[in-house]
Amino acid sequence: MSVRTRPKIFLIDDHPIVRSGLESEIKASGDYEYCGSASSIKEGTKMMGFARPDLLICDVSLQDENGIKELDSIRKKFPDMKIVFLTMHRDWSYLQEAISAGADGYILKSDSMESIMASIKKVLNRGKVFPGEIANFSYDEKHIKEVAEIVKKLTKRESQILNFLSKGKLNREIAEELKLSVRTVEAHRASIFKKLEVDNMVELTRILVQLKSLDSN
Repeated sequence: MSVRTRPKIFLIDDHPIVRSGLESEIKASGDYEYCGSASSIKEGTKMMGFARPDLLICDVSLQDENGIKELDSIRKKFPDMKIVFLTMHRDWSYLQEAISAGADGYILKSDSMESIMASIKKVLNRGKVFPGEIANFSYDEKHIKEVAEIVKKLTKRESQILNFLSKGKLNREIAEELKLSVRTVEAHRASIFKKLEVDNMVELTRILVQLKSLDSN
């Protein structure tokens, strides 16, 4: 009879107290194997080459490193590993950047340890975890597929602007990047919202989460 192996979890955080607290909870749960931690992505990547974790829990803001910006390079080295960001950042821009980069979850350090552990369990069970209204909301599959078709039919300019919005860019920043007036960007943004039938960035982010989930299936 084969022995059931426990999912292995690795931590990257430059705060020793955070690493210590999570390590204790992971070990105490009995459901997972704690396979190491590091204070930087560079150090962690080397260690994960040996540990081969199933899940990486990574801080966003590390000394001289941004976890989200490094996600793509981590994915290339460990394509089957789940990646969750554990952070103090409540900014929508960070959340949208994490979603766009393909993170499996975005957990706030201010959450209770019970909630954090529940989120870890959900991700390891092939779920996605994002905070607040986004985490508690989902469209049915038929609707999200219809939205995906609408996205494909956006104009080239609208697609460009949607891409910038998904990365948390402000209208002014998009205008500078595309060499357009802010008013023109606002008009395109209004058109995108109308076509996708959303009223604000929270609703748009919900859509982006669902589309990302659809793409990963």
